[in-house]
Amino acid sequence: MSNSPELTGLFARLASQIDIRKHETSDSDQPDDVLVAALNQSLNLSESSRVRVLNTALSLMCFTAPQVFDSVTDYSVNTIVSVLSSSVDCKVLRFCKGEVLRIGGSISAHDCVGVMESCADILGKLKEHGMLSCSLLYAVVRVAAMATQFRYTMQVTPVRVVQSTDGSSHAISKLVHYIPKRISFDNQELQLRLLLWYLDPQILVEDVSQVLLDVVGRPFICLSVELYGKMEWRSIIVCLALSPVMFIETRALLHSWFLLTGLASVLELQVELVSMVLDLLSRPMWWGLSEGVGSKLPFSHAYFLFKHRLFRTLAGPLSCGGFLDLILQIKKSISQTKRSYHATLEYIATTTSTVDHKSTWAMAMNFPDWFYFASLSLLSEKNFSDSYMSRTDEDNQLPAAAAAWYIAWILDPVGDYGLLAEKLEKLSRTFIGKHLSSYQHKKTTGSYEVKLKKAKPNDKTKGASQEYTCQTIELWLQEFQDVYICYYGRLTGSPKLHEVQKIDIPNNVMFRRITLGILLGCSGSLNEDGCELLLHYVATGTVLQSMETQHARLKHRRWNCDRQENRITCIEKCSRKEAVAGACVVFHLTDVAEKMSDSVSGTREIAIDYICQIKLRVVKYLLKCVKRLLQFEIDQNNGVWIEDLHRRVLRWRHQGKDIFHGHKDLDDAINVIASKLP
Repeated sequence: MSNSPELTGLFARLASQIDIRKHETSDSDQPDDVLVAALNQSLNLSESSRVRVLNTALSLMCFTAPQVFDSVTDYSVNTIVSVLSSSVDCKVLRFCKGEVLRIGGSISAHDCVGVMESCADILGKLKEHGMLSCSLLYAVVRVAAMATQFRYTMQVTPVRVVQSTDGSSHAISKLVHYIPKRISFDNQELQLRLLLWYLDPQILVEDVSQVLLDVVGRPFICLSVELYGKMEWRSIIVCLALSPVMFIETRALLHSWFLLTGLASVLELQVELVSMVLDLLSRPMWWGLSEGVGSKLPFSHAYFLFKHRLFRTLAGPLSCGGFLDLILQIKKSISQTKRSYHATLEYIATTTSTVDHKSTWAMAMNFPDWFYFASLSLLSEKNFSDSYMSRTDEDNQLPAAAAAWYIAWILDPVGDYGLLAEKLEKLSRTFIGKHLSSYQHKKTTGSYEVKLKKAKPNDKTKGASQEYTCQTIELWLQEFQDVYICYYGRLTGSPKLHEVQKIDIPNNVMFRRITLGILLGCSGSLNEDGCELLLHYVATGTVLQSMETQHARLKHRRWNCDRQENRITCIEKCSRKEAVAGACVVFHLTDVAEKMSDSVSGTREIAIDYICQIKLRVVKYLLKCVKRLLQFEIDQNNGVWIEDLHRRVLRWRHQGKDIFHGHKDLDDAINVIASKLP
């Protein structure tokens, strides 16, 4: 019974039985024996049959009509499931001396459309009575996925069916409606989602789009925690891990969206999906998979068919040796691409291959920790980590040059990143040399000319790391911003100084995040005001201006007070968008520090102290942003981000360890947020 008409007949019989139950049970005045008699009559194939054995037996056993109907429905559903399952097989068809191996279903793709539509109707009726059958849904989807496009006759050569199957997408969309939102990690239910992705790739696009839509609307979401804790999202991660093909397709999809939109949230989702799948591969049982399913997961090579050796380096621990090896692999890949360009003279195709989902650049973008590692190497103090610097040359020029090259390549993989690397390396030398007592400057055309006044030999701070002044940070940020304007030439309100061949990615955001390397590597040399300058620049792209011009004739002490007052006023009057961005930068910085702490520290205790030191420097700016956010009106649409903010602040407080016992301002902020929870 594997032909489509016979299956359709089974569906029709089941539908009629459900309709009879609905009609008979709606009349509460009829006794059970009358309902049973009606059921008996519906089961008799011959209208002239007058069999009354069923009536008597059911009455003696005290069965009610609804129970009988449920039993008949269950058996009918199981019968259909068995028929559908038996239609999928693997057979060798022999004809004379020839043989044909047939793998798949005996129902053609065209006939499957009718079967799926009949199944969708039955599932709707079953759902009305609270009897939704996942086994029936899985069986029909499996048959559709295994449906053949060929018709087998007595001939050895199969004949392709040319009938149109345009209605398959509509039939599949009707089936998707009955998929449980929170599926269990049962092997059958996981395979159901994968089969639907295979039948209609648009379903995968819609699933990923829904996750991305939630991420964009929730700026304070902790994505790694949510992807594991939310069962609907976790099931997507599990399915991606079970199917390397779908994982590759999802990476390619998000990468193309990132190139088209330049949204940082798209890149963040792509990075976290890769991270979560790798985490699942390393500990599948922690994700809820059984030992049997976890043991069958493929190796990493199946998920990263392109640049797998590069993937192994990127997924490895952060280290100077690994970083230099990474640079060599990237340069080798670029060299091979250039040779291909000179051989084919196809510049457009070569440029596209440089940034597509198979490229070296796309792989590196999935592991942003190396970008921040490079930023730390570029802008940190020489004595930041003895264990790290001991692997480099004495004058520390090699890691700075390599870090500048890597950052420039990430920002502009198809442009003249060599020029940008030179500018970044120059900025690095300028910043690292600022262990000075004062900062003299004068404004020149398009940039600041910086003159450094060296500390005297008898300085009390000799041999120790001096604290960077706010004036030093402010003027260096101005010079840093000038580099951005000169290279990209597309800052808001600025004329284009020159055109550079580049892809449309959020260079302004990524460029600003280079300065996080200062906070990661020099937090001990920064005060809270200096951290505010850096954090506000990363969040908004603007440098908080001092009042030096207006108060040039005032004394230095009064100038500092006015400048600090102006900075505080600016932050407290920022927009909602800027306040959100500022708080997110603090959370992001702490997450990055937590990931990098073991790599830049010798022991776990030092790593925890490293995280706590950064938290102490940024807590003041975080509280200002949170206080400003709470001043805006909170409506129903903002209820979700208030909950996210509350969870995020609590999580941030305990990262590394809780060092804010008795911190009244932080406690008050958390209490105010809690009072506004819906």
